[in-house]
Formats: sequence, C-alpha cells, structure tokens
Amino acid sequence: MTKQIVMVTEGSATADFYSSLLLDLFGSTLRLWNFSTEEGVPESLPDGDLYLIGATSSNIFSHILSLIPSSKSIVLITLTFQKSQLEPLGRIPQGTRALLVNLSTNMAIETIAELNRLGVTHINMMPAAPNMQELPKAQLAITPGERRYVPEGISEILDIGSRVFTCETLTEIALKLGYNWFLRSKKYHAYLDTLVESGQSVAMLRLESLRMENYLDMLMGALDMGVLGVNMNGEVFAANAMAQTIIGRNREVIGKKLKEAAPEIDEVLAGEGKDKKTSKLIMINGSPITLSMVPVFWQGDPVGCFALLQRFTDEEKRQHQFRLQLCHRGYTSKYTFDDIVGKSPAIVRAKNVARKMAQTDSSILLTGESGTGKELFAHSIHWASARRDMSFVAINCAALPESLLESELFGYAQGAFTGAKKGGKLGLFEYAHKGTLFLDEIEGMSQTLQLKLLRVLQEKEMMRVGDDRIISIDVRIIAASNEDILNMVHRGAFRRDLYYRLNTLPINIPPLREREDDLFLIMEAVQHKLGAGFRLSSQAREIFRSYCWDGNVRELINIVEYLRFADKELIEVEDLPQIMLVKKTVSPAAALSGPAWAATPATASESPFRQPGQTSDVLAALGQVAKGKEEAYSFVLQVLLAAAAGLGRGALCQAAREQGIYLTEQEIRGILVHLNELGLVSVSRGRGGSRLTKNGAAIAARL
Repeated sequence: MTKQIVMVTEGSATADFYSSLLLDLFGSTLRLWNFSTEEGVPESLPDGDLYLIGATSSNIFSHILSLIPSSKSIVLITLTFQKSQLEPLGRIPQGTRALLVNLSTNMAIETIAELNRLGVTHINMMPAAPNMQELPKAQLAITPGERRYVPEGISEILDIGSRVFTCETLTEIALKLGYNWFLRSKKYHAYLDTLVESGQSVAMLRLESLRMENYLDMLMGALDMGVLGVNMNGEVFAANAMAQTIIGRNREVIGKKLKEAAPEIDEVLAGEGKDKKTSKLIMINGSPITLSMVPVFWQGDPVGCFALLQRFTDEEKRQHQFRLQLCHRGYTSKYTFDDIVGKSPAIVRAKNVARKMAQTDSSILLTGESGTGKELFAHSIHWASARRDMSFVAINCAALPESLLESELFGYAQGAFTGAKKGGKLGLFEYAHKGTLFLDEIEGMSQTLQLKLLRVLQEKEMMRVGDDRIISIDVRIIAASNEDILNMVHRGAFRRDLYYRLNTLPINIPPLREREDDLFLIMEAVQHKLGAGFRLSSQAREIFRSYCWDGNVRELINIVEYLRFADKELIEVEDLPQIMLVKKTVSPAAALSGPAWAATPATASESPFRQPGQTSDVLAALGQVAKGKEEAYSFVLQVLLAAAAGLGRGALCQAAREQGIYLTEQEIRGILVHLNELGLVSVSRGRGGSRLTKNGAAIAARL
C-alpha cells in the first residue's frame, strides 16, 4: 500500500535530494509532495499520511505546523553526514580559516555544530549565507550542497554534499508509516553503515526502548490501581502515582529496595517468590489492600514481577457498579428537596428536619397520609446524603406476596426453589450496598420478613434465600407508612423491636389541608408540567381551598389532569369533579350512607376492628371507621358486591374514575385493610384480588 508523504524544506535543491534518498530507500511504497520555503510560503498543504518538516530553523516554522491537522503524524527532520563526506575535510591543514556556506545563517551554524560534534574541530569555520550583509574574509569555502551561495572572490570551494537523515529520523519515518519491514531490510542497515556515527543500531534500540518506556508510563498512569515493578534483585524499577499513594511514600521509590519502599509487599514476595501469581489481602498503613503479584519471564526465565495494588473499598465499589451495569437498572435518586414545592411553615419544617437527618446513616421512618410525598422525601434525603453517588433502591412492601418480596429483597441462590434463575439472583439489599433502600408501605411486610429485616439492621449482614453464605452489606434504610405504626405495634400487627429500630429518626409529612396556600403553588407546578393552562374562578378556588383532600398531593394531581381535559381557560364550579361538589355541599354521611350508617353507634370503649357479630354492630363500627370517607367505603362495597369474581386495587381504582370518584390505589388499599379487619372483605395477594365475605355481602346489600 502506497503512503502519502508531504515534505517541507527550506531549499528546493535539498528537497529534491531528500526525495531521491527516500525513494531509493522505500521504493514505490511512497508518494512524495515537496514544498520549499525558498520558493514561497505555502498557504495550505495536501492531505498526507506523514508530514516531514525540515524547516525547523525557519521563522515560518510555527506557520507550517499550523497547516497540519492535529490528528496527523509529524517527523521533524534531523540531519547528519556520511563517512565519505568527511574524508576531504580531514585533509585540510590545522587552523585553516574557512567559510561554511549554507542557505541561511541558522542552517550554516547548525552545520558547523554538527561537524564539530562529529570531530571536525581542526578547521576555523565561520557561518556564511546569502542573507548576511557582511561576510568574514577567507579563501576557502565549505558547503553542504549549496555551491550557488558561495560569495564571489573565493579561490577554493569544497562541496561535501547535502546532509542526510540521521538514523533516528529514518527509523521514526518507518515506524510512523507502519513500515516495520523496512527496519529489517538490507537497504536500511546498509544506509546506517554509511553514517559517520558508530553504534547506530544501538541508538535505534534505545529509541525503541524509550518508546516502550513511554507506553508503559502512559499505561500505568491510566490505571486506577497501583503498579510496582520489581526486578530479580528486589529493586523497584517502576511505580505509578497511585502505588506511591497507597504505600504512603511521598519520596521517589524507583531504585529503592522493595523491603525499604514497601515492606508489607516484600514480606509476601519473600514467602511466595517472584515466579508465580499470587493474590492476597494485606494491610498497608492500616487499610486493607488487595495485592496481585504477576511474574515476568524472558525466554522462560523469571526477570522480575509486577505488584498490582488496589484499596479493598475501591475494588468493592467498582464491582458493585459493574453489578448495576449488568442488571441494566437505573437505581438512582430522581428528586431533590428543590422538587418539594411549598412555603408553608409545616412543609418547610419537615424539609429542614429531613435535610439534617440526611447527614446521618441512621434509619428514617417517614409517616403521613397517602399522597403526601413520602417517596419524594426519600429520594431527596438520599440525594442530600453522603451516599448520593451510590444506589437508591425503592420497593413497595405491600405490592408483592411474602415469598416474592423475600426473594426481591434478599435474592436467592441457584436452585433455591422451582423456577429459580440459573446462577441465582442478587437481592435489592445487595444492589443498595453503600446506598439507600426505601421500603414503602412497610406495614405490609409480614412478621416473618420483619424479623429478617431486623437482623439485617442489627448485624449488617444477610443471606440469600436457599444459601448458607453470609453477605456483609452497608445499607441505609428509609421506611414509609400510611398507617399509625405505633397503633399496629400495640395491636401486635407490627414488631415492636423493628418499629423502634426504624423509628430512630421519625419525620411526619403534613397533609395538604395543613399546608395553607401550598395547594395553589403545587397546582401551578403540576399545570406547568402537564401543559395545562387553565385558571380557577373565585368560586372554584374557594371549593379547592375548603376541600378535604383525602388523597393529598396525589389527589390534587389527578384533579388537575382531569380539569386539563375540560379544555377551558376558566374553570367554573360546574366543571369540577362531582366528588369535590358532594363533599363541599352535603354531609357525606347523610348523602351516601343512609340510615344504616347511623344505626346503633359504637360506644367509645368499643374498637372498630373487633369484628362484631351482629349486623347493627358491624354497621356502627363501619360508620366509625369510615368517618369522613363514607362515599369511598360505600363505593368499594357496592363494586365488590356487583363483581362475580375478586377485584384488584387497580380495577377498583379504574371503576372509581369511571364514576367520577377519585381514589388512589393507596387509598383503596387502606379501605380494604379496614374492611378485612371488620370481616367484610377477604384480601388475597397477587392476582386473586379482594372479595366480599358473606357478612360483607349482607352489609353491602343494605347500603
């Protein structure tokens, strides 16, 4: 394959000479483009595989370099003489005064310096060039191929011929062209033999050695681990900055004995030897370091080894990040405290408390009604904590059956149960290692799983399902609940020890009705996000202000989305959802419950969850439980009565929307829990949904 070479020199004659030399050496593998600054300053250069620049002494050198793309390879030409060129100089008498004539003063000085370096010091040579106004007096002129510039009146002229490429220049040309074959060719070695300097092959090897050392330095600098090279004499011959940081030696360690530079590594090397691979966990300056010893062989004999060092915590962090990449899950926090809209004292106080708690690693329990933004707080706490760069993992504990929730949280070993994935599965605790695990609706977790969670919190370790291997983890737990957890503790529905472990740092998030005019700030933010440009009339605004907002912010979002499709710029009272108007104008108990809700009210000493046997007692208890939410409870009972099979929360939520009743799945879940405790509904996890019991059907028929 032919390579394009663009060559720039000062003299046109030398350009022709260099072209002829290169073509003689490389043959038809090259195509040359010559430019001479003597003939004019080039405004542009053609595209080439390699640029040879010989005008290094020219005042337009920087301009020439600016014409070459940064991605292209450049070789700066250095010149020397052949043995045959210096032979005539040796016959000139000692102390002879002579002009050294070249194209420019700088080139004449360079030529004199090169001749002196090569041992031609017996001649008193003075630079001479056509750009000089006054020339020294002499009868002899020596020139390297530039006879045309010898001044008139010189009686004797010795033209020793143009200088030639040094072995370094020729070698670099071959390497940058990818012509490694040329370095083994007869022409290359024959050319080196013509040069004045001896030991050119050694110079070439040294150039390659320097090149490999540079590559090694770049490689060691790019690695995120420490690298120490040790020879067979136990001396350090290579060390990158990371290695010196890990071993804690600020001074230079190269050339030192390993026993002096890193005695901890030397001790391992002395015990294991330099001729086999070794991997160990060692302590250096009180920190755990993973050490890997890799031997180096030359022609079958060991010549040293490399010690690879990495902080155990750094390696653990990197492996954890790799695990997250393999599972293709984006476990990151999505919100900050700036995303929590509101200026009321209640929400400002809650945010300030949460910001302070974010700086600790203690467990946090978020409480508040459904839809108040507990998950938003959890994301924000993680983002404001020192764990922000690690995973934020969230799971709803009430959304999964016990067995599935256990395998999701703790993972499982291969063959742990029928259908277990080959190779097992990592649990969310492992994905959240060094980060945060958010357990939403913690009250939905079974007593068995509560006990396992308690052990994780106490011991900082866990086991996968079906495995006997203990895994150490470092996870910050944020739990959330819509229920009165303390009341559940008193009733024995939630473990007391787990409650106090989770409740280390409690945060209660205020409901929307206690946040003053935050209602309208949040509505504006939601409108902006949804692209809803409507505004409320004064009457509609008053209904918004006095509405009870059982579903809090989530209910507000649903209503804003509903009003968005009204396709009106000004929302009047008649445009509002029916549920807002009913709760505003009529007592809920009188409007929807009928006489049955008021029959035989429960006394103060009776618990609404005692599952009474008489219908009148059940109605009384139901009235106490549903106080303020009678419409929602009645609706759920009526829909389940009409359903031939069980219905899930999603289906109930959809049915409510079709009837103009806005209930979230979380609200429906709370209703089902209460109806279940009254013995009116049987609730099954998964796809089974919820069904009315015989007693529940009787009650629903009376409403």
